[in-house]
Amino acid sequence: MTRVNTRERIKAVALPLFAEQGFAATSIAAIESAAGLAPRAGAFYRHFSSKEALFEEIARERITETPDEFDFEGLRAFGDTRAELVALARRFEIAAERQKPYLRLIEEARLTASGRSLERQANEAMLEALMDWVGAKPGARGLEAAGLAALTVEIFGSWLYYLSKRQQGVELAALDRDELLGDWANRWSSMLDVES
Repeated sequence: MTRVNTRERIKAVALPLFAEQGFAATSIAAIESAAGLAPRAGAFYRHFSSKEALFEEIARERITETPDEFDFEGLRAFGDTRAELVALARRFEIAAERQKPYLRLIEEARLTASGRSLERQANEAMLEALMDWVGAKPGARGLEAAGLAALTVEIFGSWLYYLSKRQQGVELAALDRDELLGDWANRWSSMLDVES
């Protein structure tokens, strides 16, 4: 039988509690109780300095998408911009599906300074990784940072818009997912593969 350490047990029970009850409404005592710890006995604080610290660690590990998760080095091995774009799009899709049960929690976290800071850090890291990937393509070589950032947002913004609408349950009858993905990948790979 595998034994889960207390820190991991706390994280495992806290995320569903946060998602069901909201971050603010979830007490440390409720987390301790769900983790099989004696409420208010101090065990929680041996592992986390605060409920905010617990949430930040959970968010970094399980909610926010990261460049490591997207495996940009592995993408370069494809050697095919279109295939790389499709893989990136699919990875964003997987991240969106993983985040879907936590949308209320994510919105609540954005109301806090630490939540905004965490989101900003995650977004900056992802944008930097995407810019590095785009900047290595022949069609983007030589762009200044601002131009590269704008191009990167333009490329991925349309796919992320589609995913955000799908996540919200909005039916976009004119957009078939596979057709959209194919057209998007064809358009951008043809532009990125041409020397600028």
